[in-house]
Amino acid sequence: MKAWRFYAFGDMRLDEVPDPEVKPGWAVCKVRRVQPSITDVQRSLGVGTINSALLREMLDKYAPVQLLGHEMSAEVVEVGDGVEHLAPGDRVCTSGHVPCLACSFCREGREMYCIDKLHVGINTPGAFAEYISLPAHGLVRPPQTLDDTSIACLQPLSSTVAAMRDAKIQTGETVAITGQGVMGLYALQAARTCGAGAVYVSDVKDEALALSRKFGADEVIDARSDDPVEKVMEVTEGRGVDLVFECAGGNADQGLSGHTTLHQATRMVRIGGRVLQIAGLIGDVKFDPVFMRAQGIQWIFPEGHGADTVALGGKWVASGRIDVRSLITHEEHGIENLPRVMEITNKKAEYRATNPCQLVLA
Repeated sequence: MKAWRFYAFGDMRLDEVPDPEVKPGWAVCKVRRVQPSITDVQRSLGVGTINSALLREMLDKYAPVQLLGHEMSAEVVEVGDGVEHLAPGDRVCTSGHVPCLACSFCREGREMYCIDKLHVGINTPGAFAEYISLPAHGLVRPPQTLDDTSIACLQPLSSTVAAMRDAKIQTGETVAITGQGVMGLYALQAARTCGAGAVYVSDVKDEALALSRKFGADEVIDARSDDPVEKVMEVTEGRGVDLVFECAGGNADQGLSGHTTLHQATRMVRIGGRVLQIAGLIGDVKFDPVFMRAQGIQWIFPEGHGADTVALGGKWVASGRIDVRSLITHEEHGIENLPRVMEITNKKAEYRATNPCQLVLA
């Protein structure tokens, strides 16, 4: 089969490699669609982010090696002995990691912290290939009415589902969301699904602001012309919101806000409120701990997503509660065009893309 392999950071090549063989408890799947996450793009270039050390270790030890590609829709073609919940023809996706089910964290039901898990596309080959093989318990069979475009979005959506779980939104609470990229737009729709009374959002891109209006935000703030903190305090009559989802922080070179929106979040949340950190920040963060403590602000990092949140996200999409398709603005066909897909995803603002560009393989 054809698969992209990394020889070094920034050096990936399309090679012929052996087809994966089915093993007991595993399933071999044909990749139908895949999209690189912004984290995948960062990792491919050697930018420090989650699991960067493990990825560097894999390159140092095994290059050339198949890396990256965990946001996918794939079709089961063969299952190993003992696999009962999947069959050839099923379309599946993954949460991005496969827990061991045996360590203390797995036994506690906190599989995200599994000490022996497989990270799809890092320490086991990912979906930047024609076929992928994974333990069957790491594959999720979403509603089969969903198309491949939507299924490929369920892994990132599951992060938002997990954030909603940890945010514990109470019916009628006010919510602000900094950033209306993919995660922010998912958060807007999910907060509505979970009972938020009002949702105020901010962004700097016309396309994102238009989608925010489409999805029913109560206040859409253009951060190029209005101060999001001032605007939120105005619409809440000086009180601030109960909860902020911070969805814009990250590497400024990739069009993200650095740490600016985190600081905005701490200024627009009410006394005793919560800031839920969805965006993947990098680097050291400077903030005023005296202010945070005096205000009683909780800064919360989601505990993580798994097969359960992927499955719930699939149900939300199938029922119409969450619209993922409206976010798909770019796609390319053919495995040879992955570099183009990575380029568009790395420079979404330049290409006026909302979702990562999708690569169609089947």
